[in-house]
Amino acid sequence: MSEKITNAFHSAVGGAKQSLGNAVGSEQLATEGAAEKAAADTRSTVQNAQGQAQGLADNVTGRAKSAVGAATGNRTMEAEGHLQQTAGDGRRALNQ
Repeated sequence: MSEKITNAFHSAVGGAKQSLGNAVGSEQLATEGAAEKAAADTRSTVQNAQGQAQGLADNVTGRAKSAVGAATGNRTMEAEGHLQQTAGDGRRALNQ
């Protein structure tokens, strides 16, 4: 979660630098700000994609575990599968 905050901070700072650079006519400051914002936005996109992939993996694994638990009468395994599915849903929602 701290990476999300860091990326949001750098995106905002980069955007502010870019705007300030444009306002005062400093091409260097505007370019540096745009680069900082773009880098932070790219890191955020990559992290969200990784979180989505991990959430999807938890969903698939949880469904399989739940199905095997139900088929074998193993209620503990079935419950663990449901829990893992729910965790995957949460991870995917967090990374939208």
